[in-house]
Amino acid sequence: MPNNTKPSINQQLKKLNIAPTGNALGVHSELIFNEIKFLIACCQTDPSEEDTEFILSYLSTPSLSLSTITSMASRHGILPLVYKTIKNLSQSDSLNAQRSTLNTFLSELKPYYMSIVQRNMLMTSELIKIMDLLRKNSIEALAFKGPALAQMVYEDITLRQYSDLDVLTRKENIYKIDSLLKAYGYKRLLTLTPIQEKVWIKYAHDMGFIHKQKGVHFEMHWSFLDEDYPMQVNLENFWKETQTVKLNGHDISTFSNENLLYYLCIHGSKHLWERVEWIKDIDLLIRKHKVNWEIIIQKAKENNFEKMVYLGLSLSVFLFHTPLPKSIHNEIVQYPQVEPLSEFVLQSWKTPKSTFAKTAAMLKLFPGTKEQIKYLHKVILKPSFNEYWHIDLPKEFSWAYYLVRPYLLIKKYFIT
Repeated sequence: MPNNTKPSINQQLKKLNIAPTGNALGVHSELIFNEIKFLIACCQTDPSEEDTEFILSYLSTPSLSLSTITSMASRHGILPLVYKTIKNLSQSDSLNAQRSTLNTFLSELKPYYMSIVQRNMLMTSELIKIMDLLRKNSIEALAFKGPALAQMVYEDITLRQYSDLDVLTRKENIYKIDSLLKAYGYKRLLTLTPIQEKVWIKYAHDMGFIHKQKGVHFEMHWSFLDEDYPMQVNLENFWKETQTVKLNGHDISTFSNENLLYYLCIHGSKHLWERVEWIKDIDLLIRKHKVNWEIIIQKAKENNFEKMVYLGLSLSVFLFHTPLPKSIHNEIVQYPQVEPLSEFVLQSWKTPKSTFAKTAAMLKLFPGTKEQIKYLHKVILKPSFNEYWHIDLPKEFSWAYYLVRPYLLIKKYFIT
């Protein structure tokens, strides 16, 4: 039965000044805004009566096409949840009058949903094989995101979209895993020269592989953030605090609840919460698993990730009414930057923001001037792998990469 006491997503969104206005999008402005409201309403754990009414009203829009729903739902990684919500509504005895409309969209969405189901089952099987391969070769590895996260928070590997498999390992195992994956049919996504490879492993935090026959992407992580990021996560805690999740009868090692929540908040904030899926992950993790909040706060403060963690929690509460202890609410309100950053995220779903606007928003997530300067140095001046990729300079001229970086940025954003 719908919960009629909690506010709907419509009521929540109206609290922010992001209602459709006369802008460059013109008549399409309201449609795009309604798309986002529709997606979030479909993700509610217990849709309110108004949420349900909005979903039905949106699906009855004369100009609405299937591509509108599928493209936005896929972009935000929640097509399976949209399908499940529409299916549940179609089976409700109280919605007989709307059943025809619901069944029409359900039948059109089903092929997309089944494609995701088949893909997820293949990737889950592949993750089990890779984790077993690493275990047999005495390599420590923790699976995260992908099937492991789907099973933990959705209790169903088919209800979360994922495009690759992610595994955390120790840096000293990079080359050993590289050799094992190659023998298993995987190939690096990038072909690197010796100098490029050295730079990549030093500064980057992951390496991608693909199995062309299976079409499976695999990412080997030895960290979560590039080496020159202003703050770093204490990885040793991730290795000390683990648990297992069962996939098709196999025990797969993964993060503890606290480390998973901590990671999800950092990852989402680093990408300014581009996907609704990332916020829903947090909501379900908190609802379905016991979390030691003292540990979460301690981790966030020790490594200066408070704003990133609180932004993720704030968005989850705002959109999905995630239950948080009062002490956590009290912590969040001590950071006035969280509210405008939440608004920035929601507005960006309606109207994509420029690179400069995103950079300005990112700066607000750092604890102080020191970290902000380090981030700007990384973004504007410090050579990244892109520079090493464009130009392969001899070792004695490596200093010249500091000139290449500003030039490429100017060319990209100011020279047409």
